[in-house]
Amino acid sequence: MGYNINSPEKHLGEISIRSFRAVDDLDSCMRFREGHLGVLEAFGFKLTSSTEEWMFDPGTHVIIIESTDRKITYGGSRLQLLGSKLELPIQSAVGEDIPNLDEFLKGRNGPVAELCGLWNSVAVAGLGIGSVYSIRSAIALGGLLGYNEMIALCSAFTYRISHKYGFRLVESLGEGGKVFYAGANQYAHITHQPNIMGLTDSDEIERFKINEIRASPILRTDEIIGDGLTSIYYQIET
Repeated sequence: MGYNINSPEKHLGEISIRSFRAVDDLDSCMRFREGHLGVLEAFGFKLTSSTEEWMFDPGTHVIIIESTDRKITYGGSRLQLLGSKLELPIQSAVGEDIPNLDEFLKGRNGPVAELCGLWNSVAVAGLGIGSVYSIRSAIALGGLLGYNEMIALCSAFTYRISHKYGFRLVESLGEGGKVFYAGANQYAHITHQPNIMGLTDSDEIERFKINEIRASPILRTDEIIGDGLTSIYYQIET
């Protein structure tokens, strides 16, 4: 899914979390991509989806987390539908190292999407922007889009968080569910959530928050983030 770093505690007064189909908002896609590239390059990581192909894929939706005036991009994630124009990022990144990956994907109860491209800017590292809020919003969106299952290639950090959302290691793939990801020079975890609507084995609080967003995709809520109260403006559109 993505990568994060530790940072001194900070606070954001308000943020916007919105979703859109990639082909409908190329300007926001570019801001998303530039922010993601900047963070990964700063840490020596290689972005597998380094071209803009996903921006023109009707099966890709973007979650972007930004200031309410849209002048600052804090992070986000993507959902890419299996069977759309492009290979899934996991196929491009590690498909050659996992011979039975395609067979696993074909055996899913579709529609299936990959949760990918998670990132957050260094300015908000440690606040959960590129993990908790991004994953929560993406799963809410997946349900609204009618997706049945999700897969995700997780770093060690994101893997620990993914359990809250019902993602589990796919031990039949790679080395017991892990694969060396050369782009990040570390092992990644191959995970799967088989029930996006019911959120099998997910954390009760996160399940409540996800269902709250699904019930009211245009939503304002307040949460403690960092050292203060943050107003979150959700606009989760399909």
